[in-house]
Amino acid sequence: MKKKNVRLSASRIKSYKECSWKYWCNYHLGLPRTGNDGTSRGTACHLILEVLLNPRHQKYITSIMDKADAYTVESIKKLVEKSLRRDGFYNEENMELCNVWILVGLSCDYFGGKGAKITEPEKEFLIESKSPNYTIYGLIDKPIEYPKDKTLKIVDYKTTKSKPPKAEIEFNIQALCYLLASKTLWPKLKKRYVEFQYLKFPDDPLVKVEVTDEELEGFGYYLEHINEILNSFDEASAKSSFAARKKFPKKEEGFTGPLNCGFAKYKGELKKDGNPMWYCEYKFPFDYYVSISKSGKVLKSSHEKDSLKKPKGGKIEKRHYEGCPAHSKFTQEIDPQPRRQVDKKDDFDF
Repeated sequence: MKKKNVRLSASRIKSYKECSWKYWCNYHLGLPRTGNDGTSRGTACHLILEVLLNPRHQKYITSIMDKADAYTVESIKKLVEKSLRRDGFYNEENMELCNVWILVGLSCDYFGGKGAKITEPEKEFLIESKSPNYTIYGLIDKPIEYPKDKTLKIVDYKTTKSKPPKAEIEFNIQALCYLLASKTLWPKLKKRYVEFQYLKFPDDPLVKVEVTDEELEGFGYYLEHINEILNSFDEASAKSSFAARKKFPKKEEGFTGPLNCGFAKYKGELKKDGNPMWYCEYKFPFDYYVSISKSGKVLKSSHEKDSLKKPKGGKIEKRHYEGCPAHSKFTQEIDPQPRRQVDKKDDFDF
């Protein structure tokens, strides 16, 4: 019996390319994700920039821009606060950053200019291709149609700390997925491009990605190749391409290779300035909880038992994750003594 295609997405492909173990943890072990305030701010900003496209809410935009304050509209402020509180990252700093980034989004030709038509913000797609063979899924923030010019501009909001390096712009998985899907979704629009709007960079927020039909055709075969790999992905595959064992990237290659692991040698390790060192959420061991159906299927996982609801006829079960095998020398110690010496030097002892 032929296996059903993996439902590919830009984030799924990115996870696999970054680290085979990270992909295993995300999509096979189903481990709970660790949220952060950056992700939470991004969610809140995306929400507001979607809501304000609604004709009933567009009346607020002039007031917001005149006063350079998104929170001049009380309902906008409450919605941002609710979103941040839901994720557990509400504070004044995050509120203010969201305010600034929403204003940047509204300043980037928000409605698309002359001849623009926005009919389906947050456009969800599922494209199934037989030849080449792949299934791809995604969500487009804001597709802007220009029927007269037969053009499509796909806007995607970004709240990341930095812009992508040149190599990532030239082969941007997310942009290529969107552009490939757009050929099916908007076949009459012959010219198409993606405009990433980096809301943290108000002076120069735009990054444009445009490719030829020939390049998109080639990308389709790349997706078929990735589909074949992920369809047969197993634990051996998970240990085949650790980020920790890749070469350190050149400056123009961006945040890749061992940088994805972080430099912390134990949970809670601090930088010289006293702030916690960042590290991959799957680097060290942790306990977690899963809700299991009556039939034995894992429904959901969480770091907190209280956040899970016991399914009817099922149960809540505590489990333990052993940590990343590429960093096993660190996984036995949650908080070692500051002066403890590692007995054996390792090439990946950062």
